[in-house]
Amino acid sequence: MDDLPSTGDHHTNAPVIGPDGYLYFGQGTATNSGVVGVDNFQYGWLRRYPTFHDIPAKDVTLTGVNYESADPFSPSNSKWYQTFLPWVGPKRKLVLTGAYQSFGSPGQAGQVVHGQVPFTGGIMRVPLDGGKVEMVAWGMRNPFGLAFSPDGKLFATENQADVRGSRPVWGVGDLLWEVTPGTWYGWPDYFAGQPLNNDRFAPPEGPTPRKLLARRPNDPPKPVAELGAHASADGIDFSRDTSFGHVGEAFIAEFGDLAPVAGNVQNPVGFRVVRVDTHGGIIHPFAVNKGRLDAPASKIEGGGLERPIAAKFDPSGKALYIVDYGVMLADATGVHPAENTGVLWKITREESR
Repeated sequence: MDDLPSTGDHHTNAPVIGPDGYLYFGQGTATNSGVVGVDNFQYGWLRRYPTFHDIPAKDVTLTGVNYESADPFSPSNSKWYQTFLPWVGPKRKLVLTGAYQSFGSPGQAGQVVHGQVPFTGGIMRVPLDGGKVEMVAWGMRNPFGLAFSPDGKLFATENQADVRGSRPVWGVGDLLWEVTPGTWYGWPDYFAGQPLNNDRFAPPEGPTPRKLLARRPNDPPKPVAELGAHASADGIDFSRDTSFGHVGEAFIAEFGDLAPVAGNVQNPVGFRVVRVDTHGGIIHPFAVNKGRLDAPASKIEGGGLERPIAAKFDPSGKALYIVDYGVMLADATGVHPAENTGVLWKITREESR
């Protein structure tokens, strides 16, 4: 495969071989919540790919809602985009941008955006020996981790929206989905089956997100579980061996929040591995640093997990391997990873004495 639409905010994720012999993978969206904005310029990709935008898997009809933002390509805004700080002035140039449109291109009420494959924001598959790429599911912001359960069902973790960009969304936690082929899962207008044009999802200092699609492709389903807002629920695998325990439960690596870049939090969120009962959606901490908070080792000034990003059982099912990305701090200027801090952890069950 080539030319996958992974030049935006989110990339191509989590290749996994299914029981049907296909390679399944996730593809994240170009934007935070459907509209290209100045945050994408700050992320870098809008400068390199100024016409790129999200691509639906199937035809969608727009409401005609557009969002106004400063134009970072305009010389009159040079002070603003050079410092990445809010700047207002009498000569600031503003533009309108619509859903599934290039930056500075407004959408029209009733406009049909044609779908295609590959697309952004969903799950696809391809035969292992190559061939046509097929849509499995769509309407997901960033399906990061994919895994098949012992009974052959496909599950996906989804990283949800941040409080940033032209259409910020407040208070949405990451999700665990059981994937039904052909289904639309709600992005960019729904969270966990609930419409976003509700005051509950309005940032404290911003407006309620407006509806972007005139018609929903289907009634969006409910997730298996809701994880913490900004937890960054990433890699996933299932226990299959009784000697390890928790057979049939999902183990999820939570990378941890990137506050304040993605939104503010009162306490650290994530930075651990959890297990989830997929039948009841109950979430249990599994591997977490000791302390008053579920925080990374660098914050509690001790040893242990920093930012778990992948979880995978070995072929025997007796050991769970955790890829720990390492130290990555975040502040108002961006994120700052530290070299040579990543770790590979191996977790096994102690033999009974």
